[in-house]
Amino acid sequence: MDPSNVGGARGLSKYRKWPGGIVHYALDSSADSIWKRRAIFSAMKEWEDKTCIKFVKRTTQKAYIEFFVGKGCYSYVGRTGGKQPISLGFGCGFHGIAVHEIGHALGFWHEQSRPDRDNYVEIVWDNIKEDQKHNFRKYSHGSIDSLGVPYDYGSIMHYGKRDFAKLPWQVTIRSKNGASIGQRKHLSPMDVKQMNLFYECKKK
Repeated sequence: MDPSNVGGARGLSKYRKWPGGIVHYALDSSADSIWKRRAIFSAMKEWEDKTCIKFVKRTTQKAYIEFFVGKGCYSYVGRTGGKQPISLGFGCGFHGIAVHEIGHALGFWHEQSRPDRDNYVEIVWDNIKEDQKHNFRKYSHGSIDSLGVPYDYGSIMHYGKRDFAKLPWQVTIRSKNGASIGQRKHLSPMDVKQMNLFYECKKK
């Protein structure tokens, strides 16, 4: 599982595409509130508007995502072939966070775990909580394919500078050029480009 708190990189999982870019979804009763529904449906709409991904309400399909309120914000990376949860727990019911977690389900890992990340960011290991250090691991080219898209400080899949800090007023990750990181508002242009390349979108 790769939650926002169980990490990876915004390269793409090489083997876990949704066929035809069609993703079936369901909402658990715990996520069926006005606030959660607004975040979920606006996030799915952003993906649909900017890529060729389509979300279709599940009927009897075996492979689907299900939104629920769990402990924290998390999602598996890519299609697993069965029911796969996307948790939007306390503090996670916002548009940008839902976009981020759906990004995982579509195949995105976290940006700062790309194989080339050390050229762009510095990880401050001493300030990362011990049980969260796995979130900052770097993946190999064998696991991640960034499809030639440059490193993107503005990616919605990038960690913020103080995520999982022992001392919350100090950073855990810093950009080498001083760029802002960790935005959770909308997909960046590079997020859109990479997903469209991954799913071979023709019209976006």
